[in-house]
Amino acid sequence: STPESTPNPSLPDDLVVSCLARVSRLYYPSLSLVSKSFRSLIASPELYETRSSLGRTESCLYVCLRFPPDPKPRWFTLCRKPDQALTNHTSKLKK
Repeated sequence: STPESTPNPSLPDDLVVSCLARVSRLYYPSLSLVSKSFRSLIASPELYETRSSLGRTESCLYVCLRFPPDPKPRWFTLCRKPDQALTNHTSKLKK
């Protein structure tokens, strides 16, 4: 990698990928704004392979919505915040 293409010229790409793999996907949209090289690494299959091998996969819900009058659909990714427990707020119906 050339210094311009590496997110941090003093760190090799594989180390940067290893660090990014430990960060929740929730923060990837913000991290992708750091630089073109960060955006490229965040979109790379290598990052997702590393996340999988580290057991750092996260379940997300992908939703496609259309908002009139715009005819183009928009995609949204819904992820649970890190370290947030899932709870069931269902209450019993009173008779």
